[in-house]
Amino acid sequence: MGKSGEVNTIVITGASSGIGRACALQLDNLGYCVFAGVRSKQAAESLQHGASERLQTVLLDVTDPSSITHAMEFVRGAVGNEGLGALLNNAGIVVAGPLEAMPLDTLRHQFEVNVWGQVAVTQAFLPLIRQAKGRILNMSSISGRIALPMLGPYASSKFALEAMSDALRLEVYDDGIKVILIEP
Repeated sequence: MGKSGEVNTIVITGASSGIGRACALQLDNLGYCVFAGVRSKQAAESLQHGASERLQTVLLDVTDPSSITHAMEFVRGAVGNEGLGALLNNAGIVVAGPLEAMPLDTLRHQFEVNVWGQVAVTQAFLPLIRQAKGRILNMSSISGRIALPMLGPYASSKFALEAMSDALRLEVYDDGIKVILIEP
């Protein structure tokens, strides 16, 4: 338990690089029990090299239901009845190019990672978050507010994530769960 009684455990998706990796290492440095979702053993080894023994990597592909289930079961086994203090849905990709020429399969993949993957992970971990009256943090972007040319696929996925976060915030409010959008 944290200083104010909050559970100091967090799952971070997309922790192999960039913002996710920086968050995982910083929270580990602050004393949190971090479950860092990565998609390869190589990424896990690299992340673990810069972290304390508290940080645990878990293979987690947000587009793979069995990977999500395995990760949730691993975390549930580690946190037990205490539950999960936070989930940081950070995994994401950027698809850029003109919408008029974008193959629909490419657009679908953009949404699979940036939208449906976030929902799937949230649904899987919500019982653990509910136990701890924790929080859900969704990594959006300024592109979730302003769409620019050639970034239509990415911006539309972030607009969708923002709308879903707004709805989820209202749906879980009475359970004491906070839903927070981050727009770097």
